[in-house]
Amino acid sequence: MASSLASQLQRIAAASTNTLNTRKLKAIHSTSLIFEPAHAATQDLDTIYSIALEGFRELCALDARFFVFERGLFSESSKEVDRLLLTKPEVQDLNASIEAFLELVSGRLLLRPALKAVEWLVRRFRVQDQNTTALLLAFLPYHAHATLFPQVLSIINPKDLSAELKFLRPYLKPPAALPRHVITHTLSHRRETLDLLVAHVTSVVQSRRESHQLLAFFAAVVVEAVSLMCDAARSPTSSGITEETVLQKALPLLEETFKAKKTPEFQVGGYMLATVVVSKIPMKDEVLLALMGAIVGGWSAESVTPALACLALIAQARTGPSAGRLQDAVTAGLLAIEDIVQRLQEMGKKYRVDNLVTGLCNGILEKIGKSYGSKELEYVVELLEEAKLGPKGRKAVLSRFVDVAQKLQGFEDRPEDEDDVRDALATSLVKWSEQGNKKLGKTLQLVFEENKVDIEMLELALRTVIERPALPAPKSEKPKAIKAAPAKEAVTLEQLLETIPDAGLTVSFLEPRKTENKKLFEHLQQMFLLAIRKPDGVQTIFAHDIFTNKNNTVAFTISLLARIWTFTANPVIARAIALQHAVKIIKANAKAKVDYQALIPFALAALADPAERVRRETTHLVTALLEIYQQLDEAGAVTKKKRKSKGGDLMVYWGLDTVYGAGSETDNVKVLDAADARKFLEVVLAKGLQECVLDSAYITSVIENGLGATKKDQTDGKLKSSVKTNVLSFLCSHAVNVPSLSIQLRLLTMLNRVANGPSSRTEFLLPSLQKWIARPLEENVKYCEEERVDIREFEEQVVSVVEAQDGTSELVSILSTDVGGEGLVSAAAKRIITVWGSLEEGAKVATATKLLKLNLNDSEQKYSGSSEALDILRAVKLPTEAFQQFLEEARIDLKSTLGLNTAAQPKRRRVSAPGVVNADKEEQIAAAVRRITIVAEILDGQEPRNHASVLATLFSVLGDLGSVEFSGITYLQSILLSCARDIIKGYKATNTDLNSSSVRADVLVSCIRSTTSPQVQNSALLLLSDLADISPDTVKHSVMPIFTFMGANTLRQDDEYSAHVIEQTVQRVIPPLVKSLQEQGGSLITAGAELISTFVASYKHVPVHRRLRLFQSLTETLGPTEFLFAIVAKLAGKYAVGEGEGEVKEFVSMLSGGFTAEVQMGSVVKYLSTIKDVLKPQPQGGASILFASEEDGRDVPAQEMARRLLAVLKAFLGSERLKARVAKSLKTSREDASSLRGFFSQAMEQTMALGDEYAFNKAIATEAAEVMSQLLELLSVIEFVKVIESLISQVDSPFRSSALTTFKNRVVSEYRTDATSRNAILDLAPKIAAIITAQDSPKELKADALLCILAVTQKFGKQEQTAVSALTEAVASIGALRSPDSGLRVLALVCLTHMTTVLGGRIIPILPKTVPIAIEYLQAAVRSEDSSVEVSMVHNAVFKYLEELVKNVPSFMTSYLTKVLPLAAAAWDQDDLDEGLPYDVRRNFLVAVASRMELRTVIGAITKAWKPSCAHGSDPIRDLVEMVQKGIQVAPKASVQKCSQVLLQFFITALDARREPEVEDVAPLEDLIMKVCLDMVYKLNDSIFKPMFLRLVEWGTEDLRSSDDEEGKWTRIGVIWKLMEALSGNLKSLVTDYHTPLLPSAISTLTSPTPHTFATTSVLRALHQGMLNDSSDFWQSPTHFDPLLPALLAILPTFSELAIPCLTELAAAAQSEEHSKSINTGVLALMRDESEVTRLAAVRAMMGLYARLGEDWLGLLPETVPFIAELMEDDDETVERETQRLIKRIEEYLGDGELQGMLT
Repeated sequence: MASSLASQLQRIAAASTNTLNTRKLKAIHSTSLIFEPAHAATQDLDTIYSIALEGFRELCALDARFFVFERGLFSESSKEVDRLLLTKPEVQDLNASIEAFLELVSGRLLLRPALKAVEWLVRRFRVQDQNTTALLLAFLPYHAHATLFPQVLSIINPKDLSAELKFLRPYLKPPAALPRHVITHTLSHRRETLDLLVAHVTSVVQSRRESHQLLAFFAAVVVEAVSLMCDAARSPTSSGITEETVLQKALPLLEETFKAKKTPEFQVGGYMLATVVVSKIPMKDEVLLALMGAIVGGWSAESVTPALACLALIAQARTGPSAGRLQDAVTAGLLAIEDIVQRLQEMGKKYRVDNLVTGLCNGILEKIGKSYGSKELEYVVELLEEAKLGPKGRKAVLSRFVDVAQKLQGFEDRPEDEDDVRDALATSLVKWSEQGNKKLGKTLQLVFEENKVDIEMLELALRTVIERPALPAPKSEKPKAIKAAPAKEAVTLEQLLETIPDAGLTVSFLEPRKTENKKLFEHLQQMFLLAIRKPDGVQTIFAHDIFTNKNNTVAFTISLLARIWTFTANPVIARAIALQHAVKIIKANAKAKVDYQALIPFALAALADPAERVRRETTHLVTALLEIYQQLDEAGAVTKKKRKSKGGDLMVYWGLDTVYGAGSETDNVKVLDAADARKFLEVVLAKGLQECVLDSAYITSVIENGLGATKKDQTDGKLKSSVKTNVLSFLCSHAVNVPSLSIQLRLLTMLNRVANGPSSRTEFLLPSLQKWIARPLEENVKYCEEERVDIREFEEQVVSVVEAQDGTSELVSILSTDVGGEGLVSAAAKRIITVWGSLEEGAKVATATKLLKLNLNDSEQKYSGSSEALDILRAVKLPTEAFQQFLEEARIDLKSTLGLNTAAQPKRRRVSAPGVVNADKEEQIAAAVRRITIVAEILDGQEPRNHASVLATLFSVLGDLGSVEFSGITYLQSILLSCARDIIKGYKATNTDLNSSSVRADVLVSCIRSTTSPQVQNSALLLLSDLADISPDTVKHSVMPIFTFMGANTLRQDDEYSAHVIEQTVQRVIPPLVKSLQEQGGSLITAGAELISTFVASYKHVPVHRRLRLFQSLTETLGPTEFLFAIVAKLAGKYAVGEGEGEVKEFVSMLSGGFTAEVQMGSVVKYLSTIKDVLKPQPQGGASILFASEEDGRDVPAQEMARRLLAVLKAFLGSERLKARVAKSLKTSREDASSLRGFFSQAMEQTMALGDEYAFNKAIATEAAEVMSQLLELLSVIEFVKVIESLISQVDSPFRSSALTTFKNRVVSEYRTDATSRNAILDLAPKIAAIITAQDSPKELKADALLCILAVTQKFGKQEQTAVSALTEAVASIGALRSPDSGLRVLALVCLTHMTTVLGGRIIPILPKTVPIAIEYLQAAVRSEDSSVEVSMVHNAVFKYLEELVKNVPSFMTSYLTKVLPLAAAAWDQDDLDEGLPYDVRRNFLVAVASRMELRTVIGAITKAWKPSCAHGSDPIRDLVEMVQKGIQVAPKASVQKCSQVLLQFFITALDARREPEVEDVAPLEDLIMKVCLDMVYKLNDSIFKPMFLRLVEWGTEDLRSSDDEEGKWTRIGVIWKLMEALSGNLKSLVTDYHTPLLPSAISTLTSPTPHTFATTSVLRALHQGMLNDSSDFWQSPTHFDPLLPALLAILPTFSELAIPCLTELAAAAQSEEHSKSINTGVLALMRDESEVTRLAAVRAMMGLYARLGEDWLGLLPETVPFIAELMEDDDETVERETQRLIKRIEEYLGDGELQGMLT
């Protein structure tokens, strides 16, 4: 029954989320995402919440969507929420909130704040086991993260994993990152896992909580998984996956992704998935179309690019006849993208888009005229031309394209688009037909052939001309009847013939628009277009009375035909038939002697027609005309000309009075002599007709060559000049007067190419330009649109009639107004630029003046012509006279406006200030400034150096501007300065002498001073620099004002350009000054002092990173030899004070380091002379010049100034670069080396003299000594040693100390020394040692000497031990170690320490003299009552010395150890020696003793020092114990075993520490002693240790037996049992039998009437430890058990906490029926004791026995029950309560209620 109940409880516990198991609760609480379990266990809920809240607030700052959780999951009340107590609906709400938060935070889990927030869900809501799936899905995108994913897996229990996530189980223990292939494999093989992930991501997207990490992860794994499923579906038998299964999973997901417009990244993932599915699984066309429709219906602006790629792939997957067609919705969706064509073109470069482009084009063409118009048709054209289409797709689209062109209809709803569509169709087909050798041209011809297209009927339908296929259809085939526009052909030819409007006064169809019969022409043209479709249609219409009643010289009939053949919008067939019929008419009238020269211009226009057929027919026309002239010539009629025929054989002219109507246009047409006309036709046209047929542009070359080229030799059939002039005049008259713009454009295109002719074409053609200008722009635009002429092209040709000077005024007039439109203005401007080079100088100046005025008059830039005029001026090369004129006029205007015409120049004034001038005046000034600015800009753009004569004017203008301030003045000054500088550079480049009167340096100085613009200042400075190069005399008097200004302004600029300007100015302006001063014979320093002062005064204002470059440039320019010292002195005198001293020192060091050693040392000599001069009462030399003014430091006291200079000189000399340069120079034998040595000599003499002279002044003397040291360091070692020897040998020299210091530093800093240098140093060392032994040497000097000895020892001691050992006597002498001065003693000890290190055993001879003295000093120090620093220093020095002795000569220290250890203990009594460095030094010594010296010696010394050390407390005792520990640890076993007796004596002494009254806090010390004892035991064997242990037992139990020291007796018993506890705890059962000799003392202790607490506690703990480790039944022996049990029972009431565990462990160790019964009987006896304390102890003891032994103790229960029954009614409540606990404990093993039943 019990077991059944237990199993039920286990099942309930397993299913419950709550627990009463404290261990489990602790484990749950310590489960943490970001903390280690140990640390997490120590955190309370408030701490966790504060951490999480901090992270949550940071998340809210990043994303406002987190605020929704502020009042729920992360509210203050959430700390009180216990999900185990919530109702089911509340739990559901909580889960929903948790899942929503996890979805939102998933994208930010790499951020620390996010993990803090999730930590709260883990610690408070236990999401790791209650919301496991949601937690893992949130972290799954980071599955490969090396730390994050294992971190979350570490808190997941395998049993909490859902079935879908079971694949994670292998990665839980140990937690590890998850490879992606595991996820994809699982998704492809476990549908439930795929469903879970899809549902999760879909839900996240729908709730708008998605993140890039989630969507990228989802796309990657799902696409790969589906791809694996598709591969598996190829073998459905083995894999169990079919294509239907894959589609069932993929298609619903695709539908969801395509709909997610607000989540483009999710859509992109769907597109990726769609491409995989479509490419790997064949699908029906309906499914593919549905996918395409879904994509188009759901895409967004962000996802359209990948969507198009997906569409293209799906389209390519389609097969069959319908593959080239798209749904209307897909087509409309594609067209909704603005740049769809460009996108498809770009896509085509990367992958195939054939089917998609084909489908789009077909979709557009199917709906053309209904849903789509010309715009969409342009898409088709562009795609056909630019997109990469395969032959099949291109052919399909072109076939559809031609079909639409043949059956153009369906524009009832969009009639306005019909013409545009027709034009687009016609234009495209014409262009493609001309590309016969290209893909489109070839494919189009193939379409024509396969579809048997009647091209001529197609031309009629489109009203255009189409290139014929290379292989025309057989002639036998009749043209296919194609109706061009059946819905519009409402009348027949006969009906039109019957309804011809009245001709009225119409004589020509080429009349101007104001008089033309437009209605008649349109009617006749329609008749003609209909007539050409019938075999005899043309003859029919021209047989009508309206034509037959006209005279053959009237232009009526042929003008109609000419208008038809010159209008390119007419079909080619119509134009060709018109030419054919014109030829027939001419030939029919051949006998009438009619001159048809008026048709020549129209023939020329036809020869330029784009259609080859038209050009071919035109050749027939030209041939017919030539034949007419030949017939006339033969008839002799060409000699006479008549305007009207009067009968007979006289010749008449066709259209002479009617060709362009009856107006002035016809009258102004020139009549060409028939002979000239024939000559033109024969010589020019006839020879090139065949080429004209092949190339429409060839006629232009024919006219250009025929009329333009002139030769002296007029043979070889060339036209004479007179004929050329006549023909040119004739053609130009037609070009000017012909009303048709298309004809005029073709004629102008030809005639404008005529050049170098006998006459200028401009005089003939200029009226055409004038007419075009005279007409309103609206009319021009309208006429061009009617005739389908490109107005831009026409404007370019009409302005091209101007050449040379003729007509330029008309071009300028075009610019003066915008009436002609921006296109005409632009064309006129370009033409002016083109003809500019042919203009004369005067014309250029005049034209430029007009253009400038045009721009200036339009100050607000209202007209485009004004800006074009300015562009012309900038583009053409203006003559210098123009610039001179412009500048003079501009200057006069400026001066007049500013009122500067008076002789005296007014002061500079700001005219832009309010209230100074009125608004009109400001406008005038602005206009004047603008004028001169424009001129300056033009000049600046045209290489001003080519216009050098304007230089004087430029300076004059700059001078005028110097008196005014105005907006824009800065820019103007910059331009003028730029121009002037370029002119100056021109002079410099050509080495041309500059007229000094042309430049004014004062103007530049004034400009620099007056402006606030850094740009202007820099430009002016650079100009001055350039002037200084070519004309130094011009600027030399302006140098100082310039640099004064620079010091206050320019030097402060922090840009690279300003730095360049300063450098150029310094390098190029200063040399003229120096040269001038040299010529005058003056002092350079005197002349340069002011200049240097300027730069030094600006030192602080110069940007830090530019200072060095500036001052280096200044020094190099002035000359470093003469001026380096002066610059350094000025800097030092002004700035080497206070905080700025360090900065200026560093700067001077860098500045001087850039020059040679000779220059630097020469400067040092001059610098020292300056210092000497400064200190004089009346300075006469350089100091009086350099520090002449207050600003320069004249008021600074002389000694302070000298100190500053000396301080900076130290930095100067301390430069590492100087040292390197000096060393390099001194190694050579050149003259430089000798001069350098000379400089050194002078510098050292001056320094020594300065030190001697001012020895009374400590500051100067100190600085001089340091300077001397720096000088010495610059020398080579050998020379350095010689100088040092010389200095220290002079007893009265103030430099001895600094010399020694310098020697020491030099020795220390020398990296490598050769043998010679080393010997020189070592030879000097004895002489330095002599200073120590000399009685008259000051102690400071001795200290320096000792430091030198120390440096030599450290540097050369290992190599030169003999030399160093010779110095030991001096160190141990009365001048050092035995000196009364503590400082010298310490230095001597330090020296000896290092000597010991390097000498080793060779130090022994000196030790008898030094060690006793050192110990004596140590004894004095530790017993001193003075707590000065000297005591600590002596203490440290002695111990360091003794430590080195122990390390190097340990045997020598044996005799001194017993003296030193007590002193080390005594040091603890000194406040300054018990911590910090003294303690560390002392401890290092003790460690060295323990490690290096023999163990027996050390232990013996420690034992002797123990008692004296105890007098100083526990700290020195601990030091001794640690020494023993260290000695035992480092000693081998053999050594330890040999020292067993010495060690025994030590432990006997040490274990008695409790009896030392001065030793406090003994317990930790005893623990350490026990540990050391164990270290010893580990290195001994039982045969050695057991006797030692018995002696310790004897010591602890017997030695004090006869003594009266009772406390001591009990203390020793407690200590020995404490040792026994340590042995049992570490050695376990190995020492169990060691209890035998100790057991009597334990029994006596436990049975003592007055138990000793320490002894009893130690005994009980040791017994418990021994019983725990009994494996040999030691305690079962009656010998041990019987005496011990009563003792334990006796002590049980008083020491129950220790006695009960001991008793229960005894019961376990001595487990037998007899012993158990004895223990049980004894405890039961105590239960009936009269004392409630005893009874309570007995009850607890019984409880402990059942807890330890469990069911094994139930056998004694019957005996116990009566006693328990009695205790249940005990008078003491505590006893009764404990009895109840005992009953529950027993029932845990007996069964619930069993004992209770027995008791009742």
